[in-house]
Amino acid sequence: MPSKYTDEIENSSCTRRAFSMGRKSKYSAKEKLLILREVSQYGITDTSTRYKIDRKT
Repeated sequence: MPSKYTDEIENSSCTRRAFSMGRKSKYSAKEKLLILREVSQYGITDTSTRYKIDRKT
């Protein structure tokens, strides 16, 4: 069963554009690895608070 967005995307002349408008990441891959190392040292609560990241992320 098609999703409610299928017709909109298929009928759009900008199909390519619809899939390339992603969100830019707040942190680079290198920064993310450093953050993960901090999590292992200081815990998720302190680290997520410091970087203003939701704990569930």
